[in-house]
Amino acid sequence: MALTALADYNISATQLVFLGHSENVTFRVDTSSSENSATSKEFDGQKLFILRIHYPISRCCDRIWQQQAVIESELMWLTALHEDTDLVVPYPVHNQSGTFVTSVAIAQTSKTLNCTLLNWVDGSPLNSQPTLTQAWRVGELMARLHQHASFWELPLGFTRPKYDWEQLHASLMELRSLVDVGTISIADFAVLETVMQRIGDVMTALEKTRSNWGLIHADLNENNYIFYAGEARAIDFSRCGFGYYLYDIASTLKHLFPENRKSFLSGYHNVRHLSDDYQNILEALFIAAIIDNFAFLTSQPNEHNSLSQDILYVTEKLCSKYLKGETFLFKS
Repeated sequence: MALTALADYNISATQLVFLGHSENVTFRVDTSSSENSATSKEFDGQKLFILRIHYPISRCCDRIWQQQAVIESELMWLTALHEDTDLVVPYPVHNQSGTFVTSVAIAQTSKTLNCTLLNWVDGSPLNSQPTLTQAWRVGELMARLHQHASFWELPLGFTRPKYDWEQLHASLMELRSLVDVGTISIADFAVLETVMQRIGDVMTALEKTRSNWGLIHADLNENNYIFYAGEARAIDFSRCGFGYYLYDIASTLKHLFPENRKSFLSGYHNVRHLSDDYQNILEALFIAAIIDNFAFLTSQPNEHNSLSQDILYVTEKLCSKYLKGETFLFKS
């Protein structure tokens, strides 16, 4: 399928390297170093691309992520980030029909899958927790993404999923299925339900303004930011959608140690201001982001043992503190 999709682009692929399968099946595309076509000049001499087949690994990923209009909207934002800012992002490549999305037939069926090709972003992932300086850079990066989203006028027909209370409640319902099979205890699920009710009150009370709600990356973890000459760069925008900017921050903070969380927020503050009462809201959305991630793992049986332990930790260590009004984000 990858080779079939590539035939619709003006590049000469010399090698396909499988990268992984999560929201998409992804390949690195290596092209001929001797390629001197007008196409290669158009891409400023780039020799590497990333090809995505939009087929999520998890059944809990709604099919909305595979819809052409939704995929095209992600690529519209990436194009705007590339054109409007000096951020280095994996902006898309047009196919020979002049569109961003290429549909490829699944062999021996009447179905098709959507594929996209993006420019490769140079940089190195981290093999450990970021340093304080690196965490600061990632915070600055996220703030710049939010800054662009808060001013960008959405194109006609732009559509991406939302990370709101309705979506979060659906995640909780995904977790309910694990109670029946014993992965989550009835007591632990009851704690999650209680916390979710509290978080629901927080989210429904928040206004959706251009300063606090808009397009977010939604998955800026250690797998989706890289460093090049000390600069943090965001990759893999496939989960981007509409949400509170604080939810985006919370989604990243859950992957950082407490000291790095402080440094991340300092970097963010260097570019973009947060309201004085942000910490209370952030702690609610931090737990919300964790529950959303748990729901993503429900359809992957190989994750259930660790999921069971993680849920126990979250209910005992985080939810209990949250329900008592105790802060926890910046404590070891």
